[in-house]
Amino acid sequence: MSVSDQKLTDFYRIMVRIRTFENAVRKLTKEGKIPTRFGLYTGQEAVAAGVSAHLKKMDQIGSTHRAIGHLIAKGCSLERLMAELMGKVTGFNRGKAGPFHIFDPSVGAIGANGIVGGSVPVTVGYALANQLKANKAVAVSYFGEGGSNQGGVQESLNLAACWQLPVVFICENSSPEVQRMLGHEIDYPQLSIDNVSTRAKSYDMPGSTHKGFDVIEVYKAAGRAIRRARAGKGPTLLEFKVHQLEGNLEGKVEANEKEKQWCPIELLRPKIPKKIDDQIRAEEATAVKNAIDFSIKSPEPSLEEAYKCVFTEAD
Repeated sequence: MSVSDQKLTDFYRIMVRIRTFENAVRKLTKEGKIPTRFGLYTGQEAVAAGVSAHLKKMDQIGSTHRAIGHLIAKGCSLERLMAELMGKVTGFNRGKAGPFHIFDPSVGAIGANGIVGGSVPVTVGYALANQLKANKAVAVSYFGEGGSNQGGVQESLNLAACWQLPVVFICENSSPEVQRMLGHEIDYPQLSIDNVSTRAKSYDMPGSTHKGFDVIEVYKAAGRAIRRARAGKGPTLLEFKVHQLEGNLEGKVEANEKEKQWCPIELLRPKIPKKIDDQIRAEEATAVKNAIDFSIKSPEPSLEEAYKCVFTEAD
C-alpha cells in the first residue's frame, strides 16, 4: 500500500494538533486553569493518527486514561474538549467527565475510562450492536500493556473471536526495550511475554506487533485489520510499541535528542516541506488558542448541574 504525499501531510497535521493541544494542557494545568492531573499522549500520536485515518464517523473508539490523542484524531471539537478539561458547562459532558471519562458520541468516541482496561468490554458491546444492525461499522478498542492483563480484556478477546465481531483491539505498549535503551531501569515486569500480540493465537485471531512511532507502519497495519473487521471476518489484535515522551504533566515539554528517534512527529517531519510544516504548526497553534479562549470565557456549571444529565430517562 503506497501512501500519498497528501496522506502524509494529513498524518502530520493530526499529530501536530495533538501535541500542540497537549502542550497547552500541560501549561494550563500548571497555571491552575485545569483543575486536575492526568497522563498525556505525547509520543504516541502516530497510533491515533494512523488508526483513525481508516475510520468513519459511524465507527466507534473506546479509549484509555490517555484519551486526548484518540479523541482529537477521531475529529472531536477542540473547543469542547478543552472546556471539558477545564470543567466548564460547554464541555462535551458539561464539565463532569474530566480527562478520565470524557466522550463525544457525535464522532463515535464512546468513552475514555480511568479503570485500566475498563473500556474494552464496552467497546466489544458496541461491536456486537454493529453486527446485529449489519451497519458495517467497526469498533476500535485501545488499551495499554497493563490493561492487557485484565481479566475483562481477555474475556472480551475471547467473546469477540467466538462471535467474529467487527472489532480491532489495539494495545499501545510503552515498549520495555525502548525504555531500557534510554537507560531507564524496569523494576519489575508486567508481562511474561515480549509481545502482547502473541496472545491472539490463543483466541484464533490474527495478531501482530509493530513500531507505534512510525505512522506509516501503523496506518498499513490498522488498514488491514479494519478492512477485515468491516468485511465481517472478525477481530484482530494489534500491538504498537510506543515511547511515552512525557511520563506525566510535570515532564519536560520537548523530547531530548536521544528520544527524538522515537518521536513520531520528528520521524515524519523530514518528509514534509518546510513551508507546509510552518503553515500547519501556525494553524494548529491558532486553533488551540481559540479553544483556550472559548473555554476560559465559558461559564462554570451551577450547583444545580450536579443533578442534571446523571441518569438516562426511558422513552
